[in-house]
Amino acid sequence: MLLVIVRIKRNIGSNLTPAAELTMAEEIMSSQRSEKTNGHEESLNGTVERIPELPKYLYTSLERLALKEGYTASKFSISFDFGSTKGDGFVGQIFKAIIKECDRKNVYLCKIPPLHDARREQFNAMIAFDRETLAYDRFLPTIYEYQREKGVLSASDGFFHTPNCYYAHCDQITQESVIIMEDLRLREFRLWNKHNIIDYDHANLFMTHIGRLHAVSLAMKRDQPERFEQFKIPNPFDVMLTADGPFANMIISQLQMVIDALDMKDTIERVKMEKLKDTVFHEFDRCGKAQLAEPYTVVGHGDCWTNNMMFRYEEGKPQEIVLFDWQMMRYVTPAQDLVYFIFCCTDEEFRLQYYDEMIDIYHRSLSTTLSKLQHNVNKLFPRSALDEQLRLFGRYGILMAMFLVPMMCTRNEDLPDIEAMAQKMLEAKQLNESFFKTNESNQDAYAKRIRGVVKDCIRYGYF
Repeated sequence: MLLVIVRIKRNIGSNLTPAAELTMAEEIMSSQRSEKTNGHEESLNGTVERIPELPKYLYTSLERLALKEGYTASKFSISFDFGSTKGDGFVGQIFKAIIKECDRKNVYLCKIPPLHDARREQFNAMIAFDRETLAYDRFLPTIYEYQREKGVLSASDGFFHTPNCYYAHCDQITQESVIIMEDLRLREFRLWNKHNIIDYDHANLFMTHIGRLHAVSLAMKRDQPERFEQFKIPNPFDVMLTADGPFANMIISQLQMVIDALDMKDTIERVKMEKLKDTVFHEFDRCGKAQLAEPYTVVGHGDCWTNNMMFRYEEGKPQEIVLFDWQMMRYVTPAQDLVYFIFCCTDEEFRLQYYDEMIDIYHRSLSTTLSKLQHNVNKLFPRSALDEQLRLFGRYGILMAMFLVPMMCTRNEDLPDIEAMAQKMLEAKQLNESFFKTNESNQDAYAKRIRGVVKDCIRYGYF
């Protein structure tokens, strides 16, 4: 969200609708511009619209990019517009930057760590940005190159479905990071409404492309183990998901929310969820252990829900998908990406009709991609091995759904003030409340969705 929106929340609270936030933000930006000389300052390289709160390193990165892209020193301008909205992210802020010279104009999305100190530190934002920088700077270019070396050249055959990234830098010591990407909206990509259950066509696209991503990992790990070794990295947030970590109380609160949403007649479900309270931190650790999933461990996206993918449409049907937000990329069981998406983004009715087919789509795509990379799926990841991975790690779906489902059932204007939450964590060294509290407006929707998650995880033998 734009920084001026953050300042509004500090001054008057966070109860504004997104539309009201944007309107007030525009008024503040207008006021800021009038207080300066038309809102611009001359830099060494061009004319830059200075918003006082934005860090200097963001401007410096954009100026360097402008020169790299062929803009003329001292003749281009840089200005800012809105990027994401409330609820789009916890550990990053997004701004739309416009570089212009005469009739030429380019638009970029700039992602930086939270400017609020407590929010940046308490949510380990710099660790997340270091991981995403690794993804855009090394991992994605490496797997793209590997696929081309193996003769997989086009997006229709392999995994090339990420935004164009023009600059990625992270310095954890100075706490500075910038990721500059294309604005996918300019290519007619659109977000799915996170409040809606995803439909078959969109789910089909996701399962197809996550299958391709995992296939590339399995093939490259076999063909070029030394080159692949650098990407065998754990979940960057593992340190926060422990019994003595800062989220411990919140995790138990989220579990209790699930139990409270169950009906009294859900006896088996209640017993299993109560037992999970005693083992939840062990389960987070177990589901994230790469060695337990070998030899089928892959580099997964790690954050597979609908706010981290966009779709391009033709005649109302999704034709193309792009995955972004790689801050939780990790070397882990392939089952994580699958159950994360299926149990958070679909509901019980969808799974009853399509669950088996979704798993088939995934494995068929993985098999086809492995074949194009000159490997046999029956040797690298047979269907029986996938079923076993799901059995061993399928309960990860519950672990993620207890965080994501309440957010997906909550209106944007009812989302928590993340900066206030971070400040409480700083003072108490522990987050002592749920991320999301249900109320009358979302209680029924949440209860139905989360009950379905628990029942289906039991039905499929994952829990």
